[in-house]
Amino acid sequence: MPRKPLAPSPLPIKAPLAGFLRLRCRIFLCIVPFTFLLCTCAPDGMPADMVLVAAGPFRMGLNDARVDADERRVHIVELSDFYIDKYEVTNAQFAQFIEATGYVTRAEEEGAEEREDGISWRYPEGRQVDMSGRREHPVVYVSWYDARAYCAWRGKRLPSEAEWEKSARGMDGRLFPWGKTFAAGRANVWGEEDGFASTAPVGQFALGGSPYGVDDMAGNVWEWCEDWYGEEYYSGRPEVDPQGSVEGRFKVLRGGAWINRWNVVRATNRFKILPVERSGFVGFRCVKTP
Repeated sequence: MPRKPLAPSPLPIKAPLAGFLRLRCRIFLCIVPFTFLLCTCAPDGMPADMVLVAAGPFRMGLNDARVDADERRVHIVELSDFYIDKYEVTNAQFAQFIEATGYVTRAEEEGAEEREDGISWRYPEGRQVDMSGRREHPVVYVSWYDARAYCAWRGKRLPSEAEWEKSARGMDGRLFPWGKTFAAGRANVWGEEDGFASTAPVGQFALGGSPYGVDDMAGNVWEWCEDWYGEEYYSGRPEVDPQGSVEGRFKVLRGGAWINRWNVVRATNRFKILPVERSGFVGFRCVKTP
């Protein structure tokens, strides 16, 4: 699947094949000469499987003429403390939500186009594909509304774009969670060299974690953000705890997926998509305000 260098990836809503259709302390910033080191450990009261992203500024955006205009212009954003899920929400976790609430996803609703083929979060590649070994894979085929409902059930919410990007790249302006250049074997991207032909169980790429210890922020699945997409949002954004455009047509995805090449999974890449859409490439994680 061709990709122009460093350009946001076209994101197919349906896959091309029929099988795819349908320690207790706070985080501190330790500064030593020429080095920024995030020292992390779990504070009292931290929710399970979440990490704290401490309040403070970070560099958002990218100054590179090769990327689309909506991603350009580095600017400093100040964020308050927040917790973020260490891993993407899994099939097992989403199943608990469905069992507890009786929630029906957009793909499972009466009249949804996927119903005829049995496509849903339960069977994102069709009923003919055995999903019994994928409990710890990220849940997919969930719309923005589905993801938001799950987070609310957990007493959480979807991350803002700014929260997502800071969690992925830290405070030093790196392009990928682990550094400035792509490194094979640190993310689940296009091809099977990383050991996975589609989604991977969460937390499989320990060397690909972000400075805060958040896993799978590059590749595996695109992740929903709370924000409405604004093409020129960076030019008129608030500098403290930005929440995205007030209204819009599209929601924002971040992080890239297993279907994308390495240059698409950079931490600054923004992608817009209708909030009702779902696919085998889109999942999510949640955040929580302390």
